Amino acid sequence: MRFIGNKTQLLGNIKEVVDRHAAGSRSFCDIFSGTASVARFFKQWYAVYSNDLLYFSYCLQRATIEAPAKPTFDRLAAALGIRDPIAYFNEMDTQRMESLPVAKRFFQNNYAPAGGRMYVTDSNALRIDFARNTIEAWNREGLLSPDAYYYLVASVVEGIPFVSNIAGTYGAFSKTWDRRAGKLFTLIDLPVVSNGFENKSYNEDGTALLQRISGDILYIDPPYNERQYLPNFHVLETAARYDFPVLRGKTGQRPYAQQRSAFCSEKTAGKAFDALLGSARFRHIILSYNTDGIMTLDEIEAIMKKHGIASSFEVSFIPYRRFKSKSVATRTEDLKELLVYIRKEV
Repeated sequence: MRFIGNKTQLLGNIKEVVDRHAAGSRSFCDIFSGTASVARFFKQWYAVYSNDLLYFSYCLQRATIEAPAKPTFDRLAAALGIRDPIAYFNEMDTQRMESLPVAKRFFQNNYAPAGGRMYVTDSNALRIDFARNTIEAWNREGLLSPDAYYYLVASVVEGIPFVSNIAGTYGAFSKTWDRRAGKLFTLIDLPVVSNGFENKSYNEDGTALLQRISGDILYIDPPYNERQYLPNFHVLETAARYDFPVLRGKTGQRPYAQQRSAFCSEKTAGKAFDALLGSARFRHIILSYNTDGIMTLDEIEAIMKKHGIASSFEVSFIPYRRFKSKSVATRTEDLKELLVYIRKEV
């Protein structure tokens, strides 16, 4: 999934830091989980806690982190004979979905040309609407276990970026159709690792959560610039909640006052980081950040040494390349990803 700060390409680097400093650990907490790519990766070896303030992220986590295995959809099969709802939706002809009342087509009425916007095509919007309405109906009728419900919602959310008409985020849609948008929307059949541990996912403020949980490894990947996440991923949030919000503006933003992150402001980021580490009861702290971030490395070092063992502080610099062409002169070539480690007495 395309996502601001997605750490998929850094998984090997993160594991190297974990292996070098935290051998013998049994638990891993991803406190700003985002797409859940880091939590999914480390679920192979650890009991995992995952968390994010965004609900669509929670759905991804709930489906692939907290769930011990892929759901079997036994209730749905017994009642309707549908054993594979992913295939049921993906193989259905779009014309068959026209039976969905227009009033229930939130995506088509708001994010597609029929609603004056171009995030997705009308036909793909209808496919998303049909799937989400059907999933909610099945859930109300008791045909889905909690694991099955979140798995299907996550499968919808994961499929949307593959057909979205955007440059990178959902802060705005493109005025002309991207080739990607012409693809047929399908739900994604998500893999779920069974690790033999009891894993748990959360949808709340990270600092408050850390006052209730403890463990071995705490991985922190907070926002590093002033771009709030929800305005940039509001379409995915609505797909997950499917709550028919009142949208505003040309880009169709949903309200997000209650989901602002203190890490996105120069005035509050340092205080938020300090409070987060103060609440952490984990032996090994690993921070992902960027040299172009709101907090400076000096500020990060001071805060981490305040809460951890100063002599264990370590910084790894990873070259950052946004552009593949060497002919493009840009200051991003001077940027680096940071992996910062410290051990904490708990």
